[in-house]
Order: sequence, then structure tokens, then C-alpha cells
Amino acid sequence: MIELEKAQELLSDKVQKAKTESISILDAVGRVLAEDIISNQHYPPFDRSPLDGYAVRAEDIPGKLKIIDKIYAGDVSQHQVTEGTAVRIMTGAPIPEGANCIVRQEDTDTNGEFVNVHVKHKPYDNYVYKGEDIETGARVVKKTKVLNSADIMGIASLGLSKVLVYKKAVVGIMSSGNELQELDTELLPGHIYNGNSYFIYSRLLELGAQPRLYNNIKDDMDEIVGALEQASKECDFIVTTGGVSVGEKDLMREAAVKAGYDILFWQVNLKPGSPMFGAIKDNSILLGLSGNPLAMATTFELMMNPMLDKYYGLNRSQEKRIVATMAEPFDNPSKKRRFIRVKTVEEDGIKKVYLGNVSQQPGRLLTLLKTNAILEVKPFTRFDIGDRVTVIEL
Repeated sequence: MIELEKAQELLSDKVQKAKTESISILDAVGRVLAEDIISNQHYPPFDRSPLDGYAVRAEDIPGKLKIIDKIYAGDVSQHQVTEGTAVRIMTGAPIPEGANCIVRQEDTDTNGEFVNVHVKHKPYDNYVYKGEDIETGARVVKKTKVLNSADIMGIASLGLSKVLVYKKAVVGIMSSGNELQELDTELLPGHIYNGNSYFIYSRLLELGAQPRLYNNIKDDMDEIVGALEQASKECDFIVTTGGVSVGEKDLMREAAVKAGYDILFWQVNLKPGSPMFGAIKDNSILLGLSGNPLAMATTFELMMNPMLDKYYGLNRSQEKRIVATMAEPFDNPSKKRRFIRVKTVEEDGIKKVYLGNVSQQPGRLLTLLKTNAILEVKPFTRFDIGDRVTVIEL
């Protein structure tokens, strides 16, 4: 039995850095950027008006000015604003030569030929400079950024239709057990629906991976070996649930060996989910987890997140760790590290940790639905109300 950090290290050392691909920005939300986006131009690319009104010289107002032109966004005026003149201008239009401020339409009245400006302005009031937002050579989006809609807008504003991103990690998902039943079938006596695979599938989508769902596997050595052999050819990572303990039907680890995997570790000093194992075949990493829902979900977060971080060059695992305050006491009298499910709530600017009325038994499902964080409790440790603790927010 090894410590959690050693198990994480053994897996992390085997992770290969993701390769890259160029994709359309229409498909890029949620993808991890593989290069800095550097502006190849000023933005805006010209001095422009931020509002509808008149382009004038500040030294001419207030006063009566002759209107010499009208320009809309997309137009360029061929007239120069000189003493006593103004150009009618719309939001987003280039500011004509000679003008040094924009007067709001609401601060004027006009007969169509002349405009009366009723306010005074300093030079460059209501004036958006060329490159005021983004200068040529500026970094617009940083490498390893998980792209969102705002990033896409910034990239598109530079005229770019494609971006270089890291290829998604292909993660195979398979669950073993004679008791498992596919969805949309009538539940047989002694059977359960396979919720584990769908949790992992959904969580991998949230983490930016490409999940690949395999059919449920019976507790049959040949069937498990065949599935693991096939997955090793198709996936960067494989996550299995079930068959990892010491029972007669716990065949996953032995099957992995028969399928050509090298076992990196088995059993980790934590609770829940201690009887997990890690293995590798070629460049495909296998993570074998407990079939108990709470144990599976907790150890998935502890083991899979750091591997995906290394694959993409991210640091999300550490960024999710926050300091919070215990709102209820908790005692761990055992020699194993506990990772318990808790709920964090913001109260008066303080992040509070509640245990809630939920079970921490490894087979519980409802606990996952009522909690949003994981609290680590070291062996023989007690937390009292008001103690400052570190939790992993999910």
C-alpha cells in the first residue's frame, strides 16, 4: 500500500504531453490553447467614435458649426474637419482628419445644414484611439487557456478563423460486474443500472477530454482481457470501475496483467477507494477504481485531474484547492487519510464547510448529489468548528 502522492507521481510520470491540431474557432470553446495569440494589428484599427453625434474641434465648441459630411460605420470621410465645421458621425465610424473630439447627439440641435453644440469638451473627449484596446504585438490570449466565448470574440476580432489547440485526451470508460445493467432496460432482480460510467463520461466532458464509452463487462477473465487490449489501442487513458478488490470476482488487475499492462501500484492509503490500481501499456494509462459510487467519484477526482492537467499543461488541480472554515466538527480516528464529501457555502464573505446529513459510506450515491467539495482529513485528526481547512471544490 502506498501514499496518495506516490500513486499520483507514478501515474503523472507516464503521461505524454498532448499533441496539437488547428481547428475552427467555431469548435474551440472548452479547448486548451496550444500557443499564445499575439495581435498582428491595432484594435481598433483606426481612431473611431464611441457614440452617435458630431466630430468637431474642441476649440470650436460650444457654438454653431457647418455640417460638411455624414459617415456611418464602415465609411471613411473624404473631408477634413476645419475651423467652424463638423461631420455627422455614427458609432463605430472612423473619426475624420482634423476632429479631436465627439459631441453627443443629445447635446446638439440641427437644421440639417448647421449644428448648434451646447456643451464644452476637452480635446479627445469621447474619442477612441487606434490600438486603445489592443496594440500590435500584445498577447490577447495566453497559451494553455481553456477557451471561452470572450476569448473567441477576441481571436475573431483579429481576423483569425482558426486556432492551435491541444488534441483532446481520449479516455476509455468501462465498468465490470455481472450485476450491471444497461440503461433503458427493465431492471432484473439483483441488478443495478450502471451510473458510474455515465458519471465519468460527463465529468470528462467537463474536464475537456473526449470520453469513449465501452459496453458493460461481465466478470469473465477473457472478456475483460479482450476489452482492455482493445482500449489500449484506442485510448490515451482508460478508467475502469469495479473488480479491483480481493473478492473471487475481482479480476480487473489480473486481467490487466494478462492484457500486457505493467502494474504501477495497487492499494493506496486513503478512504474511500483504497483498492485502486494504476497500470500502463505502451502509452495508454489505466486507472482501475472501485465500483462503489462515492469511492469511485472521489478517487477519480484525486487521480484523473492531475493526469489531465499534465496532459494539457494546466494547473486546475491546485487552483481548485481553497481555504475554508469548518461549520461543523469532524473526527478521523483511523490510521487512513479520509477524503470526505462536504458542501461549501459562502456566508458573510466566508467560505463555510458543512458535512450535512449525508453518509460517507463508499457505496452511497445520494451523497454525490448533495455535496460540492472534498475535504482531506489526515489520520487521527479532528476538526472543530472554526478551524481553517483546505478543500477541493468541484
